[in-house]
Amino acid sequence: MRFLLARAKRIRWSLAYFTAAIVAASLLAGCATEYAGRKTFRTVVIDPGHGGHDSGAVARGVAPEKAWTLALAYRVRDRLTRGGFQVVMTRTTDVFIPLDTRTDISNSQSNAVFISLHFNYSPNHAAEGLETWYYTAQSASLAQFLHASMLRLPWVLNRGIKNRGFHVIRKNAFPAVLIENGFLTNDEDVRRVSTPGYLDLIADRIYDGLIGYRGSAPVAEGE
Repeated sequence: MRFLLARAKRIRWSLAYFTAAIVAASLLAGCATEYAGRKTFRTVVIDPGHGGHDSGAVARGVAPEKAWTLALAYRVRDRLTRGGFQVVMTRTTDVFIPLDTRTDISNSQSNAVFISLHFNYSPNHAAEGLETWYYTAQSASLAQFLHASMLRLPWVLNRGIKNRGFHVIRKNAFPAVLIENGFLTNDEDVRRVSTPGYLDLIADRIYDGLIGYRGSAPVAEGE
């Protein structure tokens, strides 16, 4: 029985991975230019969700969301910097930054995109996978490129690209997305994000998604 259950699980994950690859290809095929600065932006505002007294998602036996978002943000910053981007972070320590201040930081840039990093929570512990949220029409292509790239992560389940007016993306002057990088209430998602190097893989996928969206790196790596 255990063998059959394990085999069924492997088949389920294989089908999910195959489906994700198909979805990623179709998403990229439908992308259209919606932001005039898409080919020229160099600044990326990285927003590690929550912080300070705002812990974000809290699950038993797992560090609070605010710790995961900051750890991931550092990795994304380092990866983008190596690729020639200028990175602005809305917070670099465990402090609370009001939502208006986060958008003010983004809107004070001259030509940028905005990525808010989060991890999900659900009372249904079976809920798992990746979600990418956007609000404005000019953010749709950014969401599509990033989501398609993120679906290349090992075994990630696709929960889709969704539209909702979260403050930090609704009040943004630039293309802005919010990525839920898995559920801290799901054992499989926690196992993945806790695996050494997995956050680095997420950072790589975000970088690749931005390169696809922009069309090229700001400078060649190594220069």
